[in-house]
Amino acid sequence: MASDDDKRGATRLEMGIPIQARIGDSSHIDLEILDISSNGMQIRTKDFEVLKKGFDADQNLATFEIRLVARLAWARPEEDGTFVTGWEFNRADDEPRIG
Repeated sequence: MASDDDKRGATRLEMGIPIQARIGDSSHIDLEILDISSNGMQIRTKDFEVLKKGFDADQNLATFEIRLVARLAWARPEEDGTFVTGWEFNRADDEPRIG
């Protein structure tokens, strides 16, 4: 029997970060992304019932909307006309800001 690592064809990015997400038409709930790859992700939840409500059992599908709140920390123009930007999460209001 193949291990979980053998079943996924793409490299996993270990995360272990808390997020807020909406599954289907539900309200935003607290989840944790354990890992993610180009082929899928693993999440942890304290409330499986909310996941089931946003899940289409007939199609075996769910639509995830992940909410990110971030502050632009820096921006750098590239030679090809694009921009690379850096974003900060969860900064305290009294911390010094860049820019």
